[in-house]
Amino acid sequence: NDAASDTTILASNANRKGATIYNDSPSVLYLALASVTSSTTNYSVQLAAYDYYELPVCDGGVYTGIIKGIWSANASGAARVTELT
Repeated sequence: NDAASDTTILASNANRKGATIYNDSPSVLYLALASVTSSTTNYSVQLAAYDYYELPVCDGGVYTGIIKGIWSANASGAARVTELT
C-alpha cells in the first residue's frame, strides 16, 4: 500500500529476469533502485499517478537488487509488482 515513508517495493533476488511496477495510486511514487533510504529527492525513477515501469535489461542483465519506494502523499493505492524469475 502507498505510504509517505521509505518502503520496500521488491526484495533483492539474484534470480530475477525482469520486473514490472504499476503505481496504482493518485500520488507520485519515487523508486530507488539501490540499497538506500528512498525519498522525494533520493530516487532513481519517478512514477506519476497510475504510471507503469519495467526494469530495463542491458548487456549485464536486469537489476537484481532491492527496490525501495516512497509516495508523495498517503492516498488510496499501492504498487502492483510482478517479478519474473
